[in-house]
Amino acid sequence: MNGQELDERINLLFSDLVIDKALVRRLKIRENRAIPSFVEEWLISRFQESETSDEAIYQSITGFMSKHLPTKMEKDKLKRQLQRGQALVILDKFEVSIDIKNNKQRVSIPCLDETHASVTHDVLDNNESLLEGGQWGAGRLIVREEGKTNVIELIEFHPMQSGKVNLKQLIAAREQFTTREWIAFILRAMGYEPFAYSEAEQNNLILRLLPLVQNNLNMMELAPKGTGKSFIYSNLSRHVYLNSGGGLTPAQLFKNLNTKAVGLLAKNDVLVLDEGQSISFKGVDDIHAKFKDYLESGHYTIGGDKITSECGLMILANISIGYDNLPTRKDYISHLPEMFNDSALIDRFHGIIAGWEIPRFETANSAQGLGMKADVFGEYLHQLRTVNATEFPFGQCPVLAGDSRDTKAVERLAKALSKLLLLNPDHADYENYVLTPAKNLRQRVRSQLAELDPHEFSANLNTR
Repeated sequence: MNGQELDERINLLFSDLVIDKALVRRLKIRENRAIPSFVEEWLISRFQESETSDEAIYQSITGFMSKHLPTKMEKDKLKRQLQRGQALVILDKFEVSIDIKNNKQRVSIPCLDETHASVTHDVLDNNESLLEGGQWGAGRLIVREEGKTNVIELIEFHPMQSGKVNLKQLIAAREQFTTREWIAFILRAMGYEPFAYSEAEQNNLILRLLPLVQNNLNMMELAPKGTGKSFIYSNLSRHVYLNSGGGLTPAQLFKNLNTKAVGLLAKNDVLVLDEGQSISFKGVDDIHAKFKDYLESGHYTIGGDKITSECGLMILANISIGYDNLPTRKDYISHLPEMFNDSALIDRFHGIIAGWEIPRFETANSAQGLGMKADVFGEYLHQLRTVNATEFPFGQCPVLAGDSRDTKAVERLAKALSKLLLLNPDHADYENYVLTPAKNLRQRVRSQLAELDPHEFSANLNTR
């Protein structure tokens, strides 16, 4: 299959769910404003017409953004308009939290630096996604009186992201692709051009998606700079939180005991810690203990509360690579902060992606043709985390024996790959594309355990 054939197949099977990724790349909307790719693609889909030039699309989008997607510098100007009784329509990520004590619904509006706006019950009744980590969309705002004070209120909301994806359509479409071709389809949806990578590199790239499709999957990617480790996590799904190297506290991660707000691990599909080699933690001993508890059991205890979550943890870190394109030292885990140089904690990670086997990202690596819209693809991945076997009969793994953590890790990784590639154990490609890669991911964890604590751990993966 070549690029033109892939375009034709994607267009035939997913016509209403695709976008020309090459057009997205040419317009470069994100160079004007820091927005995720799924927002950029939504804007392009909204203004794209078959007879419209790239320049006309660009002008329409930038004009719309200047009016409805304000910068932080404009926040007081917008608040002044609200103060004078004008209604505003703003495109932003709105998130609602419930204050039971005061019987309030509080909305955060990032572009206004507003965290205590109000929202009508009608808006919430029709948009429960606002309560699930927030939602990008167009919101109509007014100011109204509340007692002796004025509050900003969200009175109308139109979400810009896709709802549930028809899984039957995806399953039927998968039958029209070989496994190799389906990987090319996935890469286009991710924003990569599959024909710019070797088959081995393609296989490594899709591993970045595994924590998005499988609950409580904990992984690392260790690589040199410039391989695009964080791109998909910040641009593909609203259910992922990317922390780019800033210090984190127990209140941010687990629960704020003053506000009672649950932390990042309790309200996202995946928590990604980027720049892992330099990340800092405040209260490191407490975080270390809770990480070990959570990564093992899926719950943690704080302030007398036991909090359960299905959030996975992904660590992205830069490591040194030699002229042979391999890590310069066998214990490459040592590039991480001291907290992660603990074999008991590392043993709780399911897999390590060999990021050194992925080339530096260049312009030619960007998707050059049609691909599933990023917001659609992100919602599809999110659905796979909780879908039942009747609706989506994939995510299977043969029963394994051996070391309990090794078998648990391989099974969980294999289930994620099975969902992503729509391959079950009875398929001829299952061994090569699912089980073997799952074992390789866990094998790297074992090799680092042996480096950290050779008296306790061997480098041999114990599954059969």
